[in-house]
Amino acid sequence: MVVVKKVELSNDLTRPADELIESILSVLSFFPGRQQEILQQVDHTVGEMLASFQPKEDPASVEKIEDSTSPI
Repeated sequence: MVVVKKVELSNDLTRPADELIESILSVLSFFPGRQQEILQQVDHTVGEMLASFQPKEDPASVEKIEDSTSPI
């Protein structure tokens, strides 16, 4: 028989970052020895989310920058 552990979290939405950190720490406590693996997955996903907010570079502007730095 598989035992399923369930955690209910209540978060104060006026402090989103602090609450998310506390939630992550609470969940990690149930996975001793796997914290690094879990945090790496979270880091990867958060990194992708942050990257999606960055303005996309125009390839033409990158080419102009490269041309201006090359010797004549």
